[in-house]
Parts: sequence; structure tokens; C-alpha cells
Amino acid sequence: MNERKTLAIVNGGVNSIKALLLVVIAAMTACTNDGAGEVLNNETAEVRMTFWPYEVEPMTRADDADGFTRAAVADYATRLDVWIYDGDTEVHAVHQQSTDEGFASLSVRLEKSKTYTVYACAHKAGGAATLSNGVVSWPDDKVTHSFFYSQTFSPATTTTLSCLMERIVGNFRLEITDKVPEGVARMTVDLGDSPTRWDVGWFGVNAVSRVSSFTPTVGSSPTLSVFLLAGSEEEKRDVTVTAYDADDAVVQQRVFEDVPIRAGYRSTYRGAFFTDADEVMTFTVSDWMDYETVDF
Repeated sequence: MNERKTLAIVNGGVNSIKALLLVVIAAMTACTNDGAGEVLNNETAEVRMTFWPYEVEPMTRADDADGFTRAAVADYATRLDVWIYDGDTEVHAVHQQSTDEGFASLSVRLEKSKTYTVYACAHKAGGAATLSNGVVSWPDDKVTHSFFYSQTFSPATTTTLSCLMERIVGNFRLEITDKVPEGVARMTVDLGDSPTRWDVGWFGVNAVSRVSSFTPTVGSSPTLSVFLLAGSEEEKRDVTVTAYDADDAVVQQRVFEDVPIRAGYRSTYRGAFFTDADEVMTFTVSDWMDYETVDF
């Protein structure tokens, strides 16, 4: 074989290898552009959530067909805690305060192929709430004005959630019309055994004896307000209110029997606490769906 033929064979082999490499590179490029690029664009979605507290219209002005209005969470709560779960696994947790910019709204990126459940609690506790094993707890098990929301969704079909939160507490309110006499150092509201934690299945748990304490101003006509975790069905309970002097001797005590308690409802008792009076019943309505106001 002469030198010219040998060179041609070598050049031909090199050209074949180059051609083969070009084919392989083209194939790899096609796979990258046609496959992985599309998966990258489709695997996640940004989900935006906005939270609103549930506000029942007064019974005398229920003009809206749906029976409720939306208001800013900051009007009722100082904190919002949000947890997003994939099955039993927490994938996101957000804890906001009313002083934060964008309070009661958030944006998260989630996988389109999965289904998630969001749980959220708005409240006025002194610190963030926690969610563990399906139960929401507040610092020191203190129950305040609280709202809750839960929803299961898929980012493949839902990328915007308007989260209308509902009250999970009832309210016992005592409006004292006479004056606090000299010698009264503190007052307590004894609720008996009452739930202090909230199960995401929409019921209260961890019932313990709850006594709320207040320090009234002598000469004032104070209002005592206590929140109780409650379900959608009415329950009755006795509530004991006691005034003590500085030596813990009882100055006055009243037991309010069969007080109706229900989530989203307020039971108001109004009257002279420190002087005796006949008990009569009247009716009133405010921004809650009120039970009757009991004048005593």
C-alpha cells in the first residue's frame, strides 16, 4: 500500500469517528431539550395563599346570600401559623406576625405530581403555635381568639387559595354594670374542664381545669371575656366567677348555669355582680352570632 492510499484510509477513519461523535452529541442534545427541560418546567408550581377570618353577619343584617363577610386577619389575630403536609410529612411551615410585611399571605413552590394539605391557625397567643400528630398547641396551653383553616389540594390544578378561616372558639363575656368595691384584688372565671388544644379533625382535645384570672380596677365596671375551644354543636356548661380580696378571701361569687358554648357564638351576661338583683333575659346581637344576653 503506497503512502497516498494509507493517508486516505486514516483520514476516512477519523472522519467516520467525527461523524459518529456528532450523531451522539446531537442525540444527547435532543434528549436534554425535549425531555429534562419539559420536566423541569412542569414538576413544580408556585401556589399563592391568602388568609381571611370567618366573620358571621349579625342575625339582624344577614343580607349576603352566603351569610358571611371577609375581613383582614390582622383585625382579629396577631399571629398566623401555616403548615403544609404531603401525607403525614410536613414539607413547609410558616410563622407570621401581624407586624410582618405581607401578613396573612404567602407563596410556596410545590410539586405538581403530589397532593398536599394545608393547615393554618390565626390567634392572639404570645408565641407561635405548633402542630404535632394532628394537634395544634399554643404556648402554655393558653386559648385566645382563634381561627382555623384546612384544605387538601393539588398544585397541578390549584395555584391560588383564598383561605376563609373559621372561628374555633366560643366566647363567654361578663359585662359588670356596678362598680368594683374597695378590697377586691382579683377576679377569676372558672370554666371547669375545657379543651386547650385543637385537633385538625375539628374538635378540641386535652381538656383540663381552666381558671382565668383578672385584676380589676377598683371603682370600674369591668368586662371579663374568656374564649373556649368549641365545636359546631352547642354544649352547656356552668361558669363560676369569683372576686377575692388580697388575702384570697371570697368577696362575691356567682355561678352561671347552663351557659351555651359553641364555635363562633358569644354568650353575654350583663348585670350587677357585687349587689343582688333579679335575673331577667334580654336579647342582643353584635359582630358574632350571639346567644341571648342574660341580664342578672
